[in-house]
Amino acid sequence: MDKASVESESLFEPRQSMSTGGTEEVNSVLAELNRFCSDIQLSMVSTQDGLTMSALGAVIDPDQVGAMCTELLTVCNKAAKQLERGELEQMFLQCSNGCLFLMPAGDQAVLALMTVPNVNLGMLIIEAQRAASEINKLL
Repeated sequence: MDKASVESESLFEPRQSMSTGGTEEVNSVLAELNRFCSDIQLSMVSTQDGLTMSALGAVIDPDQVGAMCTELLTVCNKAAKQLERGELEQMFLQCSNGCLFLMPAGDQAVLALMTVPNVNLGMLIIEAQRAASEINKLL
């Protein structure tokens, strides 16, 4: 696959910034999360069935990204249960161009974060846990 084909299939544009709909309260939690952890390029909340509730950052197709993140979390949760590791608390994918961090935000939502490659993981986890807890209370 050539570079032009890869770029046309991209769902993420790090130099863009946008905000989708979503409630003011959830948007406020995401904005605060992005402010505390400047390594975040995209923060979003989607429903357990993959519909985007709110997104802040550089995403071209938030619904497709939300659906992929929900599917990843579902597969990882199934693996954790089958391997008798208990409930999935978080998922971290480290890639050459950045990281993807997913965690449930209660029973109804998924918090997804895309970051720069050298993210401060400790700060990210602490702030993501706080945000997921707040989002769970709002929903």
